[in-house]
Amino acid sequence: MRRLTYLILPALTAALALAACGGDDGDDGNNPDAGPDAPAGGVCGVETTTLSTYPATFSGSVITGGDELDVAEGACADERGWYGPYGPDQVIALTGLTAGTTYVLELTTNEDLGMYVTETCADGGPAAGSCLLLVDESLRNEAGEFVAPASGSVFVIIDTADGITLSDGNYQLGVRAAECTTNAQCTGDEPICSANFECVQCTGAFHCTASATPVCDGATNTCVAGNAQCTGDDAAEPDDGPAAATTLTFPTMNTPTTTTGSVCSLPAIEGDWYKVTAAAAGSLRVGVSWNDMAADLDVLVYNSMGQVVAQGVASGAGPEAALATIPAAGDYFIEVYQYEPADSAPATAYALTLSLPECETSFECTTSGEPICSVGECVAGPAQCTDDDAAEPDDGPAGARDLTPAAVGMTATLTGKICNTPSSESDWYRVTTTAPGEGLVANLSWATGPDIDVYIYDGTGRLLGTSFWLNPEIVTVTHLPAGTYYLGVYRAGTATAPAYDYTLAVTRTLVQTCTTSADCAATYKTQLYRGACNTGVCEFIPAGTRADGVACDSADDCMSGDCSYIAFEADAQDSVCTRTCASNADCSSITGTVCSTGFSTNVCLPSCTTDLECGANVNSSMLDSGEPWNYFTCTTASGACSP
Repeated sequence: MRRLTYLILPALTAALALAACGGDDGDDGNNPDAGPDAPAGGVCGVETTTLSTYPATFSGSVITGGDELDVAEGACADERGWYGPYGPDQVIALTGLTAGTTYVLELTTNEDLGMYVTETCADGGPAAGSCLLLVDESLRNEAGEFVAPASGSVFVIIDTADGITLSDGNYQLGVRAAECTTNAQCTGDEPICSANFECVQCTGAFHCTASATPVCDGATNTCVAGNAQCTGDDAAEPDDGPAAATTLTFPTMNTPTTTTGSVCSLPAIEGDWYKVTAAAAGSLRVGVSWNDMAADLDVLVYNSMGQVVAQGVASGAGPEAALATIPAAGDYFIEVYQYEPADSAPATAYALTLSLPECETSFECTTSGEPICSVGECVAGPAQCTDDDAAEPDDGPAGARDLTPAAVGMTATLTGKICNTPSSESDWYRVTTTAPGEGLVANLSWATGPDIDVYIYDGTGRLLGTSFWLNPEIVTVTHLPAGTYYLGVYRAGTATAPAYDYTLAVTRTLVQTCTTSADCAATYKTQLYRGACNTGVCEFIPAGTRADGVACDSADDCMSGDCSYIAFEADAQDSVCTRTCASNADCSSITGTVCSTGFSTNVCLPSCTTDLECGANVNSSMLDSGEPWNYFTCTTASGACSP
């Protein structure tokens, strides 16, 4: 996946396949097999039975039914999977339902069946607007719920996906009124409404508040004592839920908190829990390490509501790390559990370390031996490429090779090798300019192998320019403040270890001074817009809370959270803080903008006259003729941009 993001992503349009309705065309309303209390309206084929009191169950087989009914994709208001239910089906009429009440359907079967609920039928399928629910999410059992309509009657159709070979077609359908739909309807010792619409004691460990019973038993939804089936466990056991968590001291910048423990995976819910209390907002790094190479431990960080706020769940022998954002003071919980081997009693010894992160990006790592920021910690760069160059490791700004041309107008060149195992593997270079207004041109070329990309960053790690799809990749940035700039080289595509040769040449270009933001927008095809012209150089507009219609170059400039700038557009000087829209009327207060359509979010954009003013779809390799990108489309008659 490409690493550059931009404001507006193209919408994914989903075409609804309108399947032809099949089945018989007889007058089922006069069918003598229909139940005597069949629902009024369009009868759905031959009803196998009618259920009128609840809870109720019915056992049947779709093999004994015909192939009467079809349902088109998108025809049901609540559609949970759809796999062409055009095979044998059976119809069950439900009457005597209480309007407005939620009813739960439980389909038990060893076959690949689905079910849908409709109030009426027409032309061999649900009548338009009458299908309430379709469920076909698994190869066996299915479950779903619907709200009974005012008529108090529906049809449930048990159906078979197109092309499925049935064994016996057997199923059992259970129908019951939901005991609850929200926790507010549950009281006493069972205060939680489960996903099965039943009042229970718990559905997760955070519902269990007694240290003696800190674990929620998933089979019974009750709080139970912690498990003690591990062999060689630590002395803190049982500590299997937040209510029994071991309290640890929140770390400070120079004083991490460390502890040791042991954990197994018998039963699967076995885990070690810890609690820390944050005095203020901030961040927390949680690291777990162990020596058993056959084991795979994972770590989760929760807030006090039981929501996961960070996780370390990579495959393999570790170590694991998670970086949690702490939005406010309060209690946070950490769970360490064993993922592999599963169902294993021998406990794996581990060390747990809590610390404050030393970095957010690699630009905050200052030593060449540890130039990479990995989950809040500066570490050595990876060295997994085969046949790499002698400069390795050069995987971050602190390990960058100098590639500064001797003077303005001159070019410096270096060669290297690059792979993408792991995907973070990269080669770094630094270039220093001495006069305000100088520019840089990076020319990256290679003879064979997959695509290689180059990115130019300022000294804080903010991206200035890049190119993705060409060979050579030529990236030009202009009007720079004097200082040191960094170039990162990455190999795109599927991860492989063999390293590929490349050549990187950098030229320092003549000083250009800006007088307006239009000068900063003039070079745009591989340069991101920096919208502030200050003392002759172009800089990013500082983050703020600017009102709609005020100039911006990124979303963090704007109170609305939306800036109209799209990467590599030709009229970036017109970029303004903007808003979402449904029509041009919504844009009338932002001068010169029209409502875009077809993007994932429609926003007011400056009126365009060419595709180049609509910005680049950087994820598309279908490049416009003579351009480094595929540009979005400008409809000149309306001035609106679209995918």
